[in-house]
Amino acid sequence: MSTLPPNSPQENAVWSGSPSQKSNLGLFTLCAVVAIVLIGSATYLGDPMRLLVFALVLLPAGIALWRWLVTASLQYTLTDQRMILRRGVFSRSTDYVELYRVKDSHFTQTFIERLLGLGTIRLRTTQDSLPVVDMVGMNAPEPLWNQIRSLVEARRDAKGVREIDMNAEPGPH
Repeated sequence: MSTLPPNSPQENAVWSGSPSQKSNLGLFTLCAVVAIVLIGSATYLGDPMRLLVFALVLLPAGIALWRWLVTASLQYTLTDQRMILRRGVFSRSTDYVELYRVKDSHFTQTFIERLLGLGTIRLRTTQDSLPVVDMVGMNAPEPLWNQIRSLVEARRDAKGVREIDMNAEPGPH
């Protein structure tokens, strides 16, 4: 695991991970089917067109490779104080979300995600630079979501952060 930038001397890494490549299964399958169809059609064509069609096979292969690289380069690190997001294939970008700024969290699983053991965790924050964090295609998402929720509550308690709902309907007078 990489070194954490200093935020507090007591900051501890709790979890680190990336989205599962299984989340790309649909795109990978589509790219494979397109490549197979192109290769199959090339066998019925003459020499100049056959080479062109074989060259076109590089397009779905390149798309699949790029998606694999983007997914592999996305790294989440959860500490007891914040969520760190690192992403980028060639150039890197790092974002920090202070856990006490997480306003709401939500966990969803589509039918396919349930079959694959994946899910999406959405964090809504009060941070202007990153108001929503979508952790798509995470393995074992529900325990991770519960861990994030517990850490958020602990951090909010430690910082004395309370939320006041300004949109509440007024009660009867």
